Amino acid sequence: MNVDRLSLRDVVKTFELPTVEPDASIMEAIDKMTEANCFTLLVPRRGKTDAYGILTKSDIVSKVIAEGKDPSQTKVKDCMSKPLVLLTNLSLDLRWVAKAMANSRVATIAVFEKGDFYGYVTESCVLDGLFHAMRRAKIEEGVDFVSC
Repeated sequence: MNVDRLSLRDVVKTFELPTVEPDASIMEAIDKMTEANCFTLLVPRRGKTDAYGILTKSDIVSKVIAEGKDPSQTKVKDCMSKPLVLLTNLSLDLRWVAKAMANSRVATIAVFEKGDFYGYVTESCVLDGLFHAMRRAKIEEGVDFVSC
């Protein structure tokens, strides 16, 4: 795989993102994050005309803890990000994925294919994908590349 040709398909995580209801407390959301070992929760939409939302560790830190709110009394709907930033073109160049994150000021973007949730991509996914592609390219060139 050529480093210059990395696409969204190469870095997207295709396993299901855990969900949390908008009326759940932040404490319940933290419990779900801990159980799933995942710091991002998808907030389902209430109907076809509603938008998806997302709750991340950054939302909790900046909108709950930093503001001195009680996590057991604060609702997910009061600090989640909505509407969810999403991408639908799996062949999108990695550069444009990174630009979408930077322009939207988010670290996680949901990926949909044919109207259904496909997976998500994070800043870490982008960096991991780039690192592994560069590593493969070096190995193919016969250059020793060792990581710790």
